[in-house]
Amino acid sequence: MGEVKWTKEQTLAIKEKGQNILVSAAAGSGKTAVLVERIINKIINEKIDIDRILVVTFTKAVASEMRGKILDAIYKEIEKDPNNSHLQKQITLLAKASICTIDAFCLDIVKNNFFEIGISPNLKIAEGTEIEILKEETLEDLFEEKYEAQDKEFLELINTYTSYKGDEKLKEIILGIYRFMQSIPFPEKWLEEKVEMLNIEKTSFEKTVWGEILLKKVKDSLKDGILRLENELENLKYEENAPKMTVILTEDIRKINKIYELNTWDEVYNGINEFSPDRFSGDKEVPDEVKKRIKNTRTKIKDEIKGLTNTIMLYTSDEANEDVKSMYDSLSRIKNLVIEFSDRLAKAKQDRNIMDFNDIEHFALRILNSSEENHVAEKYREKYEEILIDEYQDSNLVQEYILNSISKGNNIFMVGDVKQSIYKFRQARPELFIEKYETYKDIEELKEGDNLKIQLFKNFRSRKNILDLTNIVFSNIMSKELGDIDYNEKEYLNLGAEYPEGKNLETEIHVIDLKEEEESIYKGEEKNSEEVERVEDILLEAKFVARKIKDLINSGYMICNKDKSYRKITYKDIAILLRSAQSLAPIYEQEISKLNLPVFCDTSARVS
Repeated sequence: MGEVKWTKEQTLAIKEKGQNILVSAAAGSGKTAVLVERIINKIINEKIDIDRILVVTFTKAVASEMRGKILDAIYKEIEKDPNNSHLQKQITLLAKASICTIDAFCLDIVKNNFFEIGISPNLKIAEGTEIEILKEETLEDLFEEKYEAQDKEFLELINTYTSYKGDEKLKEIILGIYRFMQSIPFPEKWLEEKVEMLNIEKTSFEKTVWGEILLKKVKDSLKDGILRLENELENLKYEENAPKMTVILTEDIRKINKIYELNTWDEVYNGINEFSPDRFSGDKEVPDEVKKRIKNTRTKIKDEIKGLTNTIMLYTSDEANEDVKSMYDSLSRIKNLVIEFSDRLAKAKQDRNIMDFNDIEHFALRILNSSEENHVAEKYREKYEEILIDEYQDSNLVQEYILNSISKGNNIFMVGDVKQSIYKFRQARPELFIEKYETYKDIEELKEGDNLKIQLFKNFRSRKNILDLTNIVFSNIMSKELGDIDYNEKEYLNLGAEYPEGKNLETEIHVIDLKEEEESIYKGEEKNSEEVERVEDILLEAKFVARKIKDLINSGYMICNKDKSYRKITYKDIAILLRSAQSLAPIYEQEISKLNLPVFCDTSARVS
């Protein structure tokens, strides 16, 4: 196999150093290969021992795979230079090198420095089920004590958040806040600060953090209405003799735009409450379907704007401030209850000599931040020449604090793709990636003291037709508001690999209308006379995929071999990618088998 030809951007990502580096690596851009090559370059060319590099991966499997690739690369270099003692040493050091998940790294910190924060050296990691049961028991005991003591604050919360059915709603609130807090570096301090935000002074409501967000939402809705009316007005230009409707639409736009341009909460509140579009009057010579469409559009926009008075613009500025202020006492009580629950749960874990993964991260953070001149953090700073973080878009704030605590300030190398962030539900913070993406400099703009951004947007996995369609879809659905970035030409996936020309390479997207009957997918197939029953969405998709596979095989579709020759497609050339193989694969397996097609999946199971 020939030597890999790295692109200019990949070479930068492999060799550049001297500052923090963020690599924005799009799908199929060779991210893992670049990351491994950077480590190899550190070992071979910069003569850095592998145990002086910290590599943080997202899963154990990736860590194991990376360790194996590094070992293979070292052996290849030793074949070229058998007497190289530095390379031979790396094989020994690799066994204890820090190539691991963040959890494993934090556990190492805790095990080696437990005495710094006065915890037991024999703490064991509890199973998730054990922790959940302990949470429920601790919360139940806390509630029972509050009931028995007739605690005034607690009883007021019960009256506010529960019903005659029980106190489960309040328990859910306490547990929900507690879980979220675990992704925050200093959770109790954070909770105090967030509750104090409700203790607002008298001010115009749009100047508060909530008012600003809500007013933007209102203006976005108004702007959407304006754009839809402008579109109708533009289409009306193609109709002759439509003066009445042109005047009506123009006046609608003027009235909504007048509200849109207002600045204060009360101005917008009054504008929306007073909004009253003119009565619709259609021009005789305009087709009925056009009049009906424009009338429906106006009615929808009117209802949406008036609907804002029932959802967002419920109160004047003073009333909104009072409403927020009234929440302060209630949330202060919730805060106190959450903190008391947290303290009791920590004590219950200590009594059982157990901890969970969130505890490990927070213990590690406490160890590394126990004092300003922390000798433990300094020890790790001296140990690691570089810190490499894979899948950085899925890091949370606790992990960010931990890794920054042990960095030299200019030796963190981060790789990720914010478009692939899927763990917000676990409190991952893609905004950490975005902030660096927006502030780090390209190599051409880099000055002393700046951090570097490298973009890997060449895709080596797909043909141009796939990339072009992906770019079209993403550019239409991904924006700063939805997806955290504006997907424009700077973000496009670009062709990175050469493929032989072929026939029938058009990309297909099939959108299944779930409202249609099942037979729409089985055109030409015989159906029994009984009415076709509606099937679950996933079953409908599985039926479609099975039919598509059969059609591909029957059509003699030609595919390209590695040697660039062509042959007819076979069953083994087809793979089905699913969101969740364990639950979905058996359904697909059954539907494919019904068509007498060979199928295999690792999670084979009967579907009744």
